This record gives sequence, C-alpha cells and structure tokens, in this order.
Amino acid sequence: MTVAALGSERSLRRASLRRWAGDPWTLVALGALAFLLIFVALPLAELARQAFTGQRSGALGFENFASFFGAGFFRRALANSLVTGALATALALLVGLPLAFVFARYAFPAKRWIEVAVLLSMLSPPFVGAYAWIILFGRSGFVTLAARDAGIALPTIYGPYGIALASAFSLFPLVFLVVRAALMRVDPALEEAAASLGRPPLRVTLGVTLPLALPAVVTAALLVFLGAISDFGTPAILGEGDRYPVLATLAYSLFVSEVGGETGMAATTCMLLVAIAFALVLLARLLAARRAVATDVGSRRAPASLPGWRGRAMAVSVAALVAVTNLPLVVILVSSVLQVRGVVFQPVLTLDNYARAWAIIGGALSNSLMFAGVALVVTVVAGAALGYFVTRRSGPLARAIDLLVMIPYVVPGTVLGIGYAQVFSGPPLFLTGTATIIGLVYVVRRLPYMTRAAASSVFQIDASLEDASQNLGMHPARGFARVMVPLMRPAILAGAAIAWVEILNELSASIVLYTGATRTLPIAAYQQSLGGDVGIAAAYAAMLVGVTVAALVLFALAGGMREERLDAAP
Repeated sequence: MTVAALGSERSLRRASLRRWAGDPWTLVALGALAFLLIFVALPLAELARQAFTGQRSGALGFENFASFFGAGFFRRALANSLVTGALATALALLVGLPLAFVFARYAFPAKRWIEVAVLLSMLSPPFVGAYAWIILFGRSGFVTLAARDAGIALPTIYGPYGIALASAFSLFPLVFLVVRAALMRVDPALEEAAASLGRPPLRVTLGVTLPLALPAVVTAALLVFLGAISDFGTPAILGEGDRYPVLATLAYSLFVSEVGGETGMAATTCMLLVAIAFALVLLARLLAARRAVATDVGSRRAPASLPGWRGRAMAVSVAALVAVTNLPLVVILVSSVLQVRGVVFQPVLTLDNYARAWAIIGGALSNSLMFAGVALVVTVVAGAALGYFVTRRSGPLARAIDLLVMIPYVVPGTVLGIGYAQVFSGPPLFLTGTATIIGLVYVVRRLPYMTRAAASSVFQIDASLEDASQNLGMHPARGFARVMVPLMRPAILAGAAIAWVEILNELSASIVLYTGATRTLPIAAYQQSLGGDVGIAAAYAAMLVGVTVAALVLFALAGGMREERLDAAP
C-alpha cells in the first residue's frame, strides 16, 4: 500500500469517526437494537424453536401442538383462558363505558375526587384484588360466614366468575381512560345534527356517539382481554391451581415440572398465548381501521352542568359505583389491621399482622425497592431516548426498534419469564437466579409505557427548536438534554409514574425467575395469599399499596414543583 493510499484510508476513518460523534443517535439506536434482539427476540425465538421441536421425536413440526390439543386438560385450560378473558372484558366494559360517558359529558359535584378514586383501582396488582375477594367471599370470608349464619348459601368466588370479577375491577380504568378521551374528541356538530333530525338523546348516543368512539372501545377491550389472559396471580389464587387451569398458570406449572427435562409443552403453551395476543391485536387494528372516522374538531363540547338535585344524584350514583370497584383496596387495608384467629379475621384492631410480617419479610421489601428503583431509572432514560428516536427518525432501523420495543407489551409476562429462564441459564449469558435478570425483565416489560409516553410528547414539539440549537453549534446530545428533555418532562413524569406502578407490582415474569435471595414484595404477598398466613398476606399487600402510593405522591409533587417554577419564571 502506498503512502498516499494509507493517508487516504486514515482520512476516511477520521471522517467516519467524526460522523459517528456528530450523530450519536445512530450509535444509541444500534445499541438499543442489539439489546432488544438479545432480550426480546432471542427468548421468544427459543420458545418457538422448542414449541415446534417434537418433545418425543425431536423433529420439526406440529407434534407438540397435536399433543396439546389431544389432551382434554390442555384444551380445558385454553377454553378457560378465553372464557375468563371474555367475561372480564364484558364486565370491564359494563363498568367503564358508562363512567367514561358520564365524565366526558357532564359536570357534577366532587367530579375530580371521584376520578381520582377511579384510578386508585390501578394501584394494586390484580392478585391483591383476588385475595381481597377471598377475604370477603372465600370459604371463611366475612360475607360468606355472615350469610351462612343467616342460612343463605352464596355462590363460590373460586372459578371463572371470581377470576373475571377480580380482573375486571382491576382493569376497567383502562376502558375509562381510553374511551373518555375518545368521547371528548367527538365532533359535537355531528351529535347536534342528529338531534336536529328529531332523534332522542339515547338514539343519538347509541347511533352516533358510540360508533364514532368504536375504535377506542375496541382498543380498550383489547387491553382488558390481553391483561386478563396474561395475568398469572389472579387465576392462580382464585382458580386454585389445577382446579381451574388457564394458559398462564398452565405454562408456569409445565415449566416447573419440566425443569431439567424436555420443555416442549411449556413452550407450546407459551406460543399459544403469544399467538392469541397477536391475533387479537391484528383483529382489533382491522376493526378500528374499518370504523375509523377523521374529524376536524375546532372545539370540544363543554361538559353539561347538572344543577341542583340532579348533580348531587349523579355524584352519589357514580361515587357508589366507584366505591364498589375500590372495595378490594379498602378490604386489604382494613383487614391488615384486624386480628386473625386461625384463618378468620376478628373485629379487633391490631398491628400484630405487620409485626409478624416484618419478622419474616427478609429482603423482599428492600429487593423490591432496589430492583424497581434501578429498573425505573433505566426505563425512563432508555424510554425517553427511544421515544425521541422512533419519532424523529424514519427508516428500517427506527421501525425495527419501534416494533421490538412494543412486543413485550403484547407478550404475557409468564411467557417472557420462561423464555429468559431457558435462554439465560447457561453460557454465554448466565443470568438465571441473579438480581440482574429480575431488573432486565422489569425494564423490558415496562419500556413500552415509557417509549410511547415520550413519543407522544415529541410529536407535539416543533423540530425547528432542535434545528436552532444545532445551528448555534450545540451538540445533538446536549441539545436533546437542554432543549428536548425539559419540554418532554410532563410526559416523562407521566410515563415514569405508570412504569413505577407496573414495575413494583410485577409478578407474572418474576415468579418464574426469582430465588430466595431475589424474592420481592409481590412474590411474598402472593406466596402468603396462596396458602400462608392470611394476616401476613394482608399486611404485605397493604405494604405494596403504600409504597406504590408514596412514590406516586412524589411524582405528583415533582410535577407540581416544576409547574410552580415555570409560573414564577419571568
């Protein structure tokens, strides 16, 4: 090689390095892509390989699926998942749709406080609500014993109806939030035109308003159904294990029984869960696209004020409904300070449950706070960066990252946990049983929340602000930190609050991956509620709710102090 050629090659390398340094987002994107391929695509690909590899023959094909559908117990688990998912969705829509309509259309006393109460249902994991229903309607529950003394036989809370009830009361706020936002965007001129043609208000609502909001209703129903069929804790507690199996609990029990042997049937069950989830997502997108209506809404209709007794009656009715949905939360908090005799709570106030719980809690609380805290920081930083990248950039790299980030939102946690246990139990990445794998699954499962929240904010920020900072010589990375992050702050705080609730309460994936040294508070609460001390279980559940609420208060204070500083700025 000549001296001139060698100099030219060095010049090209320096130019390439300057180009990479001038555009750090490409490096960030490539790193994110590698991370997502390893911790999202690889575990799912391994499960797919195991599912399509015959457990007996070792040949590629549908042998495992034939074995699954050939066994009555497995078919029953599949049918149970679909039934409980459908029941939970129907009940969540029955509660959430009227609330969304009332809050979008009317103003009444204490509306803001009642709205806060609606969102309280999301603060505790679904399995905590399931345990609360057992405290009320279980075999030794308050209501069950009172009814038995009165000679009344109540239907059992165990089985499909109990699972659907607990899931619906935990997930109906999703229907409320999604559908209310859609109803507030409905063009009032369309409803006024229908009313001017002589249609009564009920026909206007059913014939005009709801069809316009149908894409949002479909989206909300999809979110509830996916949440119901992917939940592990609720059917494990109210389904009493194999008495009422569903796919999520079946996959876990198959994996535990197959550890050290062939894992084909557990992987097959996981792939069926994934197939159901993706099929429903595609179906929902098709339905929403067919009924999508674009409107240019110049103004939103102000909620109609209900004067006098009508407003008070509306407030009382809505508050009563919301109070019923929050009954599990109240039951947990109250029962945590009641004396326990055997498996029955006594009407005596005491802190003994907390004392006994604290004596055996070990590292569960500290693990939860440490794992969730670290995972939240990583999720917020990575989610904000990826939300910015997929919004501001186009091309195959941005589309691939956007797709991979959202896959864990659809894939049930049990599936992801089993995939991690299969892939990372040996070289080159031996992570099973470590705190690292718990943190990783926390980040991967909740990264979609933060990424979507950040992306929605970036969409609303004028790109010329970044261009101006770069024209002034500011490095892109510094411009993002100094210009974009302050503007994205409200969305980042909102995404972080949602991510915190979901990370702290995570059970479906971590139940597969934990060890004694990495046990978290949700796992401790689940173990006690499944067959341990009822008083300690209530105390653990109350601790979980308390830590969640305390962190949300800090997020709210952080957002409020930021707004005060902005208002005080000249």
